[in-house]
Amino acid sequence: MKGSGTEGKQLAAAMALLIVLLGCSLGNAWYAQRLTEAIAKPLEQAQHLARADRWEEAAKLTQGSYDNWNGHHFYLHAVLRHSDTDQILRSFRATLEYLKLEELDQYAAANADLLAQLELLAEMEQAALVNVL
Repeated sequence: MKGSGTEGKQLAAAMALLIVLLGCSLGNAWYAQRLTEAIAKPLEQAQHLARADRWEEAAKLTQGSYDNWNGHHFYLHAVLRHSDTDQILRSFRATLEYLKLEELDQYAAANADLLAQLELLAEMEQAALVNVL
């Protein structure tokens, strides 16, 4: 039974690596959820402000969310699909343009789409059976 100690060490190392990877995956899912919530909350508030004809305040909140998104650019591109992050960036820009025009219908639709994309992005990172399959 020579080498059984080596096999045991290799198995232990493999298990340790799997545990570390699982921890990183769960940590990333938690962080992505918190980040998207922090970005989405001001967008929801901005929508209420725009409906109350407080466009300047809505624009400031939306710009703050956009800046928060851009502030996490490296993380977002390192761990998420580029096509998803690029689409959210385009949606932010469209939403900001509709805010400048003070066009409620177009802005509300663009903002709702942006919020849905953020929600889907967070869901995509969660440890769920549907995401594994």
